[in-house]
Amino acid sequence: MQHRSSNSFYNMEEAGPSYNEKPANGTAFLDLDDDEEDDDDMMDAPSVRDFDQLTLKTFAKRASTSFFKHYGLISHQIDSYNEFINVGIQNVFDSIGEILVEPGYDPSKKGDGEWRFASIKFGKVTLERPKFWTGDKGSGDGGNDLKFLPRHARLQNMTYSSRMKVQYTKEVFTQGFVRSDKFKTGKEQYLDKQTIESEEGEVYIGRIPVMVNSDSCWMSKADKDDCDYDQGGYFIIKGAEKIFIAQEQLGLNRVWVAGTPNWRVMYRSTNKRKRVYVKLGENSSDDDIEGGAQVITGYILSLKDMPIWILFFALGVKSDKQVVDLIEADINDGNIVNILIASIHHADQKCNEFRKDGNALSYVKKLMDKSTFPPKESVEECLANYLFPNIIGFKRKARYLGYMVKCLLEGYSGRRKVDNKDDFRNKRLELAGELLERELTIHLKHAEKRMVKSIQRDLYPDRTVQPIECYLDAAIITNGLSRAFSTGSWSHPYKNMERTSGVVATLRRANPLQMIADMRRTRQHVLYAGKAGDARYPHPSHWGKICYLSTPDGENCGLVKNLAGTALVSTTVRERFSDALIACGMETLIEDTSTSLAGMDKIFVNGDWVGNCKNSASFVANFRNKRRKKQLPHQIEIKRDAKHKEVRIFCDAGRIMRPLFVVKNLHKIKLLKGGGYSFQDLLDNGVVELIGTEEEEDCCTAWDIKYLFLENDDHNPSKYTHCELDMSFMLGLSCGIIPFANHDHAKRVLFQSQKHSQQAIGYSCTSPDIRVDTLSHQLFYPQRPLFKTMLSDCLEKSQPFGRSQKGMIPRPEFFNGQCAIVAVNVHLGYNQEDSLVMNRASLDRGMFRSEHIRSYKAEVDNKDALGKKIKSDDAVNFGKIQSKIGRVDSLDDDGFPFIGANLQSGDIVIGKFTEAGSDHSVKLKHTERGMVQKVVLSANDEGQNFAVVSLRQVRSPCLGDKFSSMHGQKGVLGYLESQENFPFTVQGIVPDIVINPHAFPSRQTPGQMLESALGKGIALGGSQRYATPFSSLSVDAITDQLHRAGFSRWGNERLYNGRTGEMVKSLVFMGPTFYQRLVHMSEDKVKFRNTGPVHPLTRQPVADRKRFGGIKFGEMERDCLIAHGASANLHERLFTLSDCSEMHVCRRCKRMASVIQRSVAGGQKIRGPYCRMCDSLEDVIKVSVPYGAKLLSQELFSMGISLKFDTELC
Repeated sequence: MQHRSSNSFYNMEEAGPSYNEKPANGTAFLDLDDDEEDDDDMMDAPSVRDFDQLTLKTFAKRASTSFFKHYGLISHQIDSYNEFINVGIQNVFDSIGEILVEPGYDPSKKGDGEWRFASIKFGKVTLERPKFWTGDKGSGDGGNDLKFLPRHARLQNMTYSSRMKVQYTKEVFTQGFVRSDKFKTGKEQYLDKQTIESEEGEVYIGRIPVMVNSDSCWMSKADKDDCDYDQGGYFIIKGAEKIFIAQEQLGLNRVWVAGTPNWRVMYRSTNKRKRVYVKLGENSSDDDIEGGAQVITGYILSLKDMPIWILFFALGVKSDKQVVDLIEADINDGNIVNILIASIHHADQKCNEFRKDGNALSYVKKLMDKSTFPPKESVEECLANYLFPNIIGFKRKARYLGYMVKCLLEGYSGRRKVDNKDDFRNKRLELAGELLERELTIHLKHAEKRMVKSIQRDLYPDRTVQPIECYLDAAIITNGLSRAFSTGSWSHPYKNMERTSGVVATLRRANPLQMIADMRRTRQHVLYAGKAGDARYPHPSHWGKICYLSTPDGENCGLVKNLAGTALVSTTVRERFSDALIACGMETLIEDTSTSLAGMDKIFVNGDWVGNCKNSASFVANFRNKRRKKQLPHQIEIKRDAKHKEVRIFCDAGRIMRPLFVVKNLHKIKLLKGGGYSFQDLLDNGVVELIGTEEEEDCCTAWDIKYLFLENDDHNPSKYTHCELDMSFMLGLSCGIIPFANHDHAKRVLFQSQKHSQQAIGYSCTSPDIRVDTLSHQLFYPQRPLFKTMLSDCLEKSQPFGRSQKGMIPRPEFFNGQCAIVAVNVHLGYNQEDSLVMNRASLDRGMFRSEHIRSYKAEVDNKDALGKKIKSDDAVNFGKIQSKIGRVDSLDDDGFPFIGANLQSGDIVIGKFTEAGSDHSVKLKHTERGMVQKVVLSANDEGQNFAVVSLRQVRSPCLGDKFSSMHGQKGVLGYLESQENFPFTVQGIVPDIVINPHAFPSRQTPGQMLESALGKGIALGGSQRYATPFSSLSVDAITDQLHRAGFSRWGNERLYNGRTGEMVKSLVFMGPTFYQRLVHMSEDKVKFRNTGPVHPLTRQPVADRKRFGGIKFGEMERDCLIAHGASANLHERLFTLSDCSEMHVCRRCKRMASVIQRSVAGGQKIRGPYCRMCDSLEDVIKVSVPYGAKLLSQELFSMGISLKFDTELC
């Protein structure tokens, strides 16, 4: 982690001991002797056996709690954005380099002097905190800046962003050739630059959206957040909350072996020109001396099929023997020898005498000049910059190329596996930092292009060069980023001109769990959904990093995933650690090609070969010890690959890491006094370490602490190097809080975690008065479940208590629902097929009652702000006007309803009109109603006034509302029964909900029964509380707890019939279960209509429930009625009730006759049907047709196609 002065996840005083402060009890860092680590093989070495299992379990729980306290749940979003602000923005500007503006070279404008050139160079970038300017009216001294807070941005529909300024140097100069003394300088003439004018300063270049709670945001240092559940991690763009979804991309800068469609090894760099491929392909030449053996070719700088031998000699290798040594080829293998000989022969054919000095280089130069875009630089510069740019020195590059060829031959001969693109060690997650850097670069290039064009015009002699503000358009960057966030189309990771979707999403806020789960989502792009292949399947490398269950069902199944409970995403480690590598026993890679490195292990850092070591096992052990003693950053990952004799070290961003206990250091917990240690102390002491995907392959991890104590013939606990914090942390956030999830069918757990938990009505935020959401729901009496799981417990305790708020505990609440007494029974047949019967008295007492707030928004034209000259008659203003479209009884004179007004459908919510008298009011649609909760009048940064009116509705559950337990058992309310008719127990307990026993057998969710039995035991005062997946109580423990409380062991109760008072013969299973009310309510779905509005063109009923439309009767419904033979019903549905109409047909010419007004003898005019084809009205008859058919015939008639109608009397 970078050392941040404030904990970016919570506020300062909540953060507990932060990095710079001293921990609570003196210090928890232990100055143990360094020797102690190395003497573990001594007899009296401390071991895990000194503790009992319970102590370690308790410690694991405290460690997990401190982990969530330290990192929270969305630290990956905030850390990545902070990295972007501190380092990324500067990198974007540094990558531009010096911009040279050449003159236009228009001879007609040359004048007398030399051509003028200009150069611009960008320097340091500074970001202000978000502020807004009050304008001149606010104060006498010309306006002042005020803090711009996220809540202002939400209420005013503005973008929460900060100004970005950059230092620049601008020069205008002329240049010409000046003669020089050839004997001194070696050149006859040289370019001389004469500066005419230069300018330095700072220029405003655009606005960057700010992530809430990041280092740039005011809320990171605030005493109190706007909302207690709000942890930041999102952006506010034009009033909407947007988040990044982590993008899964294949890791770059590493050697990648692929076997299809042909054998090739790739070194993929971030820059397209710097990619290097080494391929094994057929020899394309005609004469196959070598019997058609395959040859090795290289692909660099977009130059295809360069013989690899020529490339080696171009890099300065002296002989064929050296090349074979560099490749470390197995000369005893005939296939490999054939390939090498064929490759030499191929090189001989392409370039004669390439072994002579300089011939190979000149051949490469010739190829470059022939290519489509020949580079400006010389061959040597090209090879230095584009071939393995991170490795300096041609001989070292030759060694790396030899390593690539070795990988290719090993892959071909079956000694090296092909890299798997679904393995998480080959993947990186792109978050805010990488994504914003990419997008900002594109808009900056665009702004630079525009700037160069306009400066070029002013370089002609008859014009003067203006200050740089006139050329740099800050709106390009501001609007470009804002547009990318709003539309969600982001720049493509490697295709230059394309855009990609699915990077930005709107933050959903149905409940706090949905909000956090949205920010922990990851997404993998596939070309199209059908071709995903193995990408959808769980991979072993997902363990503990990606949740196996939280994935949507449908086309995105397996492509959209969620981070597991304790997963973190690494940021780039900026500290240099080359000295530590040498101290651990590394020898730096030597700059020659003659020394043999056989028998030594290669060391790679982020895919680049940096050195060798003799004994990799001791090197890796030393390195890990240094990391555990805080001498190296915690996020560095090291992997020893003994088979291929390689050590790989990674310190780049986007790797998923997770905390594990180091078994041999667990004895140190004795020395951690009391509970005053933070997670940082555990990391510093090496008790816990962060393990990445690649390093995990070297670890032998115990799944739970109990396995460290389990000893039998099949199981030896001394093999374990690491141990999990808890078994359930392999699940994601929304899965880890499901009780007994390991007892349920996986499909049901997926339903609950991905659908029901995110649709449950809870308490979305604690600041509804400073937000205007289009739609929000709140449950009146949310409860916490009786049980706990490890994840929910650690999250709850990691929240800081003791804040000075009245009666409110600031804690993100991940359970949204109420504990109901549920009986499993049939009740008069009203609960078949998953429906529920509920107790009406419970609902009257407020069970599952909720409040729904919907907001309506309207904008008006502001006369002052909009510079357009609108006619005063056409300007729209708020106000009350007698309206033809709806009732205005509740409106005040300003056009807004008074607070508490009861509005029904058809009433006007916001009155708007123009001076000319036209009405633009907003009317409540069909089925919308409510009481006015609040009226907000505001203006955005463009000066446009808008108003928001919120309507409140209190809803008690009614028939057809959807409910669900935490085990994917969803059902709708089928009947409301009075309490006196319900069955009751001896104690007089009446169930709140009765569900059908048929819901269990086929669904396989015994977890719900276990939850109910455990909840009953807890309600009776039992001490066993935990229902954590995988480490939950045994069935016996739950039944014993119930039995001790004096109840039936299996949770069954004797019931009495409420209607007759008789005892029910069978026993009924009954107990408290946690139920959620979901947002799907019948009041929002009910659709009915007798007659109503029709479409003006087709005269068929309109669609859409809000517009009082009809119900669609489609092709398939028609087929059903045909199959039934119900022709009269079909005729009624599709004709009588839809668009029946009449038209006239002439029976003589069989064409449509129109109703016209025509003159008759005697000078009078009559109106009636008349056939213009036959000029008669004798045989014109009236027929019934659908209006759509009449419309079609008229439309065809207008195209010159006439339809004939055969008619029969019926």
